[in-house]
Amino acid sequence: MKVSTVIPTYNRRTQVLGAIASVLRQTVPVDEIIVVDDGSTDGTPECIRDRFGSSVKVVQQKNAGAAAARNRGIREAQGEWIAFLDSDDVWLPTKIERQTDILARFGDQVGLCFTDCVFTGDPALTLSVFGVTGFTGQPATGLLEEPARHIVARRDPLWLQSVMARRSLLMEIDGFDETLLLGEDTDLFLRLSFKAKFCYVGEALVQVDRTPSRSVGICNVYATREDRLFSSLEQLFSKFLAMPEMAGTEHEQPLRELLRDAYYNSVECKLHQLRIVPALREMGRLREVGDGYSSILANLMLRKMKKLRRKMRAPNLRGAGKAGESGMEAV
Repeated sequence: MKVSTVIPTYNRRTQVLGAIASVLRQTVPVDEIIVVDDGSTDGTPECIRDRFGSSVKVVQQKNAGAAAARNRGIREAQGEWIAFLDSDDVWLPTKIERQTDILARFGDQVGLCFTDCVFTGDPALTLSVFGVTGFTGQPATGLLEEPARHIVARRDPLWLQSVMARRSLLMEIDGFDETLLLGEDTDLFLRLSFKAKFCYVGEALVQVDRTPSRSVGICNVYATREDRLFSSLEQLFSKFLAMPEMAGTEHEQPLRELLRDAYYNSVECKLHQLRIVPALREMGRLREVGDGYSSILANLMLRKMKKLRRKMRAPNLRGAGKAGESGMEAV
């Protein structure tokens, strides 16, 4: 089983060295490590070459985003399987060993394998990814039943840092959607779920950095409540609804609710910023999905009251913040 590791990076010279070192410490070595430098200006490529020499292949490109960098890595890879890792996260030593064992057991029916992950850098985040998403009480290893159901519910236990996927399937679906600002991993998982079965290892074999002071582009988009956040969520859910595999399924209505919720979040944010005209435009989109103006106003008031009650009950609650998560509340 030939495995290629793909690590996209941008101006993370120090962190990426730790990520690479964790790959090199695997009890079952990968066949190649590909770091795609997405236009760094901090000397990242030179630092990697100085530290690791020919054991790491460094591919450089103009800044085009993480999705484009991962796609470049997939195209460059020679392995049958692609194992993804972010440049500020690390694998525990037995990660690849445990995944290759279970993949050998399940054979060709499986196209993706993932593991549990833990968070580091923030003592408030005590639950693992499986704990946060409610994916507990499962056998130690197994097949993920109905992956589309988990993905559409936005509570899927798949985090890209833990994923190994067949390169042939990634190429078949044209990899990551580079037009998406966020949720490109969720989009990829959903499209893959219609091509092959998923399996998992119920061990936390990846450490995900969640240091509060770190600078992360997507997290910053959520924090600043930019218009591109809402337009990206609307684009993501609209794309899901347009998939032929979704028509007439049990997933269609939950997706429509997610799209509707994205519209409401956008309206709330624009009203808070006193941007009345853009808010009215978003209300027009809500009307297109069936909500009248009186219903929209009533729902806005109800949503505001619910959020105030939640803040009063749990003022210090903090989440793990998976990129692409749709449950962000408007101010």
